[in-house]
Amino acid sequence: MGARGGSELDRGEIEVAGVRRSYWLARAPRREGQLAPPLLIALHGSGMDGRGMAWFTGLAKRGPAAGITTVFPDGWKGAWHPLRPPDGEPELDDARFLADLANHVEGLGAARSWPVFLTGISQGARYAEHIARNGLLPVTGLFLVAGTTLAASRRTTPVPQLRASMILIMGTGDPTSPFDGGRLTRRGFTGHMLKRRAVKHGEQPGEDLVAGAEEVVADWAVGNGISVGGITVTGSIARPVIEELPTAPGDLPVTKKTWTRPGCHPATLYRVDGGGHGWPGGPQFMPSRVIGPIPKQLDATGLLLDMAEREMALALGYQTLERAAPSPRTEPVIPLAKPVVPPQGSPPWPPAEKPDEAGQTAGW
Repeated sequence: MGARGGSELDRGEIEVAGVRRSYWLARAPRREGQLAPPLLIALHGSGMDGRGMAWFTGLAKRGPAAGITTVFPDGWKGAWHPLRPPDGEPELDDARFLADLANHVEGLGAARSWPVFLTGISQGARYAEHIARNGLLPVTGLFLVAGTTLAASRRTTPVPQLRASMILIMGTGDPTSPFDGGRLTRRGFTGHMLKRRAVKHGEQPGEDLVAGAEEVVADWAVGNGISVGGITVTGSIARPVIEELPTAPGDLPVTKKTWTRPGCHPATLYRVDGGGHGWPGGPQFMPSRVIGPIPKQLDATGLLLDMAEREMALALGYQTLERAAPSPRTEPVIPLAKPVVPPQGSPPWPPAEKPDEAGQTAGW
């Protein structure tokens, strides 16, 4: 493994339940005597691979430059499997792959297996949300772009079982994943290929329904102890803080809505009016008539790294991570009075209790 400082990507493989799985690793620099850096796992969309995700987001260089080792796992034949393994590979276990990969990267000395930050785009975002919602990985921060969660996943687990900071960036003009939820749109030749790939990977009729952006963020506000059914745990109305972000001429307007409360992890939605299916600040990889326009000024990668910096500081009691070049801060770091550092590999906070018959949790 020779990548240093984010200038290269190293390819590696591990065996999980008898299946060889591959990944691409960008190591953060580590000085002698310094603790291992935190780990960010980035999940690609359908039809992509980890190396493509690294290019798409710029995280291969920007992650290590921010002091965060970043790993880009490859989905099996370009996809992830939240509900069941495909017929052709019945032993496939994507959730175990991500957990084993975190431990493997820690064993290499490239990162620690906790805290773990998880991000994804499109199908990778939906799978990342499924992983965090069900507590399948000790996720400290969840960052989703152009994807929410499958309705089936939300139905089986109405309230996320981890408490973690959560950010979702979604465009209202996304021609693939509807902002308000519903059936995934798969039109034309590209849509036909996506549908064919989904069926090949085990999707059954009715499993192409996704939840709306606002309801998913609201789920995380509940899971994080901010609100229950629109009411905060102290009995007041749970209203988000709404901010219209500055917009460059010719770019798309963005509204930021944040649900927060002292002592709770925030849940944030960036609504991009007219925005399409892509990574904000990244390439317009297909014409806007196909995927919709991608906002240029909104820097999704910068927002992700800022969230990781804040959560790392809170989890381990640091003031800030060492950053090569700071990106604009969106929220202040509030230090913990007495930080508690759990052993590596353990969840940062215990999962929320299972919801009762009303779909509520007691809070922790």
